[in-house]
Order: sequence, then structure tokens, then C-alpha cells
Amino acid sequence: MSRVMDRLLGIERQLLLGRLLTRSGDQAWDFVVPFALLQVFPGKLQIAALYYLIMKIGTFFLTPWVGKWMDSRQRNHVVKVGIWIQFFAVLGGMGCFYILNDAVHGAGVIVGPTAVIPLFGVLVLFGVLASLGSLITDISVGNDLAPALIAADKLTRFNSWLRRIDLGTEVGAPIVAGLLFSIHSAQVPLPGLLLVAAWNLMSFVPEYFLLQNVIQKSGLHFRKVHSTKSWKELFHFNVKESVSNPIFLLIFSYALLWLSVLSPHGVLLAGYLKDKMSLPEAEIGLFRGLGAVFGLISTLTFPYLVGKMGLIASSRMHLAFQGLTLGVGIFAFALNTPMAVYVFLGCILLSRVGLYGFSNGEFELRQRLIPESQRGELNSLSSLTTTLATLILFAGGSLLPSTEDFKYLVYVSLVAVLLANFVFFKWSYRRQDGNRASL
Repeated sequence: MSRVMDRLLGIERQLLLGRLLTRSGDQAWDFVVPFALLQVFPGKLQIAALYYLIMKIGTFFLTPWVGKWMDSRQRNHVVKVGIWIQFFAVLGGMGCFYILNDAVHGAGVIVGPTAVIPLFGVLVLFGVLASLGSLITDISVGNDLAPALIAADKLTRFNSWLRRIDLGTEVGAPIVAGLLFSIHSAQVPLPGLLLVAAWNLMSFVPEYFLLQNVIQKSGLHFRKVHSTKSWKELFHFNVKESVSNPIFLLIFSYALLWLSVLSPHGVLLAGYLKDKMSLPEAEIGLFRGLGAVFGLISTLTFPYLVGKMGLIASSRMHLAFQGLTLGVGIFAFALNTPMAVYVFLGCILLSRVGLYGFSNGEFELRQRLIPESQRGELNSLSSLTTTLATLILFAGGSLLPSTEDFKYLVYVSLVAVLLANFVFFKWSYRRQDGNRASL
């Protein structure tokens, strides 16, 4: 079977197909979970918010441990654990939803109403495990297997296809998942959730065999790893050592971009557009969809400029373009006129080209510059900083006295993007002054 797979699909295509399968399932599952929570607990939006808050906090504290653990294990073992953690987390989450639904709306045959809070806790635990499993497989494929197997001159093209898959599933999977979730049945509770869960669970099986085949055929299942660490060593996180790492400023510049509410997919911006600007849902939905379309443009502009100017110069140009377009957009926002809001939204869409282009560059720079022995630890540090930025952003949003005060988050977002420009330009010029190989 593996020989047939190798003849039909090269290494790059096997990695990309695995990414397509699992990302489509993950995006579909993530999309329907809040709807399932609201169906089990109708009118309790705060429960959905609490679920994601606790899940983010749990993921935040466990991420450094995951990275160190990855660096101390062989690749085939890491991939196996990452995929099967996701599989059993989704399976367990689906089971929790059915038991909770029976306790709240059914006869309570399986458990009584008093078990709702503990069951909710278990559901959150499965959510944390699914998030960690996804983190493991993402780092394994994009930040470890790809730079180990794909020639440096082909990485930009490969990463562009990864980005297209991510953005394509971000748009397409929720549409299909929404149609499936809308299915109703008098005999089967939550039939849509069951179908989406089955879709996600089935995607893990071919991904597992694809990645294991790539690792085995390429000989990557043998590598030098650190000696197995104790649980105490794995959970120890040295902040000073991480900040002093030469690549930290690169990671930090990208994390600053997550301190922004200026995203078509942002919950806070969508709420402001509806509540304060009174835009219809159709326009907000179109704005969200166009965000992914403009992001796809970067998969063409970024590799083109890499070929003309180099990796770092292309990254600089895209990041500067994001800062410039957002500066124009926020000037229009400050005018507070009916037409200015559309200029504001248009500039946000244009800024996605710069954001996703820089994201591609930062991702490839980590692929090239992080030593093999630290790929798990330093790439998990990147995930840790972006998660922290997200938590800070939502904490700031929760402290706003009224929707009118959302404007302060808009101005803070521009400051964060401009600071990201400053940090990345400083890091890139410092690297060039160090007489290292140019990129």
C-alpha cells in the first residue's frame, strides 16, 4: 500500500494531503462546538465563553511542556501521540455532549442533573487535549518534517500551499459543517454534531498512515534526541533563557500581531460592527469571507517577492504594508462617518495580504533557523506567545464599559502592529549585521 502511495504521491503531496484531511475536520468541529453548547444550554452564551476561556488557559500552561516533550521523543512516536490524542479527545467530547444533553433535556437516564458541572469540566478537558494534539501535529508537519525533508529553495512554495489549504478549509469547512449541523432528527439527538464528529474522526486515520509512511520511507524515525527528561524538567520553563534566545524577537514580533482586534474573523470587531455600526449580518458575513480571499492573495505575492528580493526583504515589505493600510484605515475610522466605515473595513481586508504574507515569512524563518533539537520547544514558545496575546486581548475586551469604548482597542491594535514592525526590522537588520548567511 505504501509503495502505491509513494508512486502516486510524493513526499510534499502526502504532507499536504494529510494537512487537508485533518484541517478540514478540525475546522468543522471547532465551528460547531459553540453551537452544540448553545443547543445543550440554550440562552447561556456565557457557558460557551467560559468553555473557551478555560480551554485557552489550560492550553497556555501545558504548551511549554508539549514542546520539550516533542524534542525528547522520536518523530514517529510524536506523530502517533499527537494524532491519537486528537482522535480520542473528539470522541470523548462527542460522548460528553450526548450525556450532557440527556441530563439537561432528556430523562437523565445516564446521569442526573447534579453531574452537569463535572461533565462540563470533562468536556473542557477533552477540548484542551484536542488543542494540544493539534499543536503537536502542526509543529511536527510544518516545523519539523517539512524543513527536514523539503529542500530550502522549495520551502516557500510548499508553505504557500500549506497556507492555501489552511485558508481554504477555514472558508469551506464551516459552510459544510453548518449545513450538517442544521440537520434535525426526532430519533437521534444532535445528529449534525454526530456527522461532523464522524467526519473529523475519519480524517485522522489516513493522516496517520500518510505521516507514518513519510517518516518511515525517509528514515526520519531515527534522530538524535535529548535524554528522556523527568516530569519536573519538562514542566520547568525558563523565561530568561527563552527571551535571550536570538530568535525570540522574531517570535515576539509575530505575537504582537495577535494583539489586534482588526481581523475579519474577530469576535470583538464583529460585535462592534453589529451593535455600534448597525451593519447587517450579510455584510459582516461577506466581510469575514473576503478576509480569507485577501489572505490567499499573499500566497501569490509572497513567493513572488521572495524570488525577487529574498525571504527577509519580502517579510519586511508585507509587514510594512500591513502597518500602512491599517494606519489609513484607522484614520478613516476616527472620522466616524457612514462612508468612512467601509474605507476602514476595506483597509482591514487589504492588510490581510500583508499579515498573511509576513506570517508565511515568519513561519519559514522558524523552519530554517531553529535547530532540529529545539524545534518542539521554540515552536511551542511561538504558540505560547500568540495564545497569551489572545488572552490579553479578550481580557481587555471584557473590561470595556460599553461598545463605544471599542475604539480604544482599535488604537491599541495599530500600536501593536507598528511595534511589530519595529521589532522585526530591528531583528532582521541585527541578523544582517551579524555577517550571517543572507535569506
